[in-house]
Amino acid sequence: MGKPKILIKNLYEILQSEKFDCIRWTDNGRAFIIVDPEEFQKSIMPEYFYSTQIKSLYRQLNSYGFKMRSLKNNQKMFSHKWFIQGNISSLYKVERQRTRSIAHLDKEKDSIVIMREEMKQLKEELETLQSQQNSILKQIRIHSIIQTYICKNIKKICDEQKKINMEREQETKLVVYFTSMFEIFKGFQFEIASNIILQLKDIGGPQTPSFSPMIFPYM
Repeated sequence: MGKPKILIKNLYEILQSEKFDCIRWTDNGRAFIIVDPEEFQKSIMPEYFYSTQIKSLYRQLNSYGFKMRSLKNNQKMFSHKWFIQGNISSLYKVERQRTRSIAHLDKEKDSIVIMREEMKQLKEELETLQSQQNSILKQIRIHSIIQTYICKNIKKICDEQKKINMEREQETKLVVYFTSMFEIFKGFQFEIASNIILQLKDIGGPQTPSFSPMIFPYM
C-alpha cells in the first residue's frame, strides 16, 4: 500500500482530531465542510500547510480531484471518492490530476499520430487522383487532336469528292455535247458544204463552216 500525500494526510488528521470548529466531516462522512474559511486560514493553515492562503488550498484540492460545492455563509464543501471518514487505507489513492493529464496528453498524442497517418494517406490518395486526372486530361487532348485530324481529312475527302463529282458532271455534259454533235454531223456531206462555202465567199458570208449560221446540207 502506498503512502498518502502530505497535504491529504494532514487534512485527514485535522478532520479526525475534531479539535477545530472551522472544519468538520459531513454527517455521512463522505465529504467535509470548511465552516469558517477565515478562521481556517488564520488558525490552521500556518501550522499544517505550506501556503497561508485559503484560495491556494482550494486550488490544491482541485488539483487532487476534489469536487467543491459552495454553501451559504461562504462555506465550502469538498468531496473525493477516496477521501472518506474512517477509511485511511484509501488516502494514497488521492493523487494529483497530473497523471491523468499525462494520460490525456498521451491520448492526444496518439490521436495526433493517427491524424497525421490519415492525412498522409489522404495526401497519397489525392496525389493518385491528381495523377489519374492528368492522365485523363492527356487522353482527352489526344482524342481531341485525333478528332480534329479526322474532321480535317473528312472535309478534304468531301472537297475531293465534290471536285470529282463536278468533273464527272462536266464529263457527262461533254459526252452529251459530243453525242449531240455527232448526231448533228452524222449525215454531213463535205462536197456540198464546200460548194456552199465557195458561194458564200462571193456574197461576203462567213468563210469557216464552224461559225456559219447556215444549215449544212444533209443526206
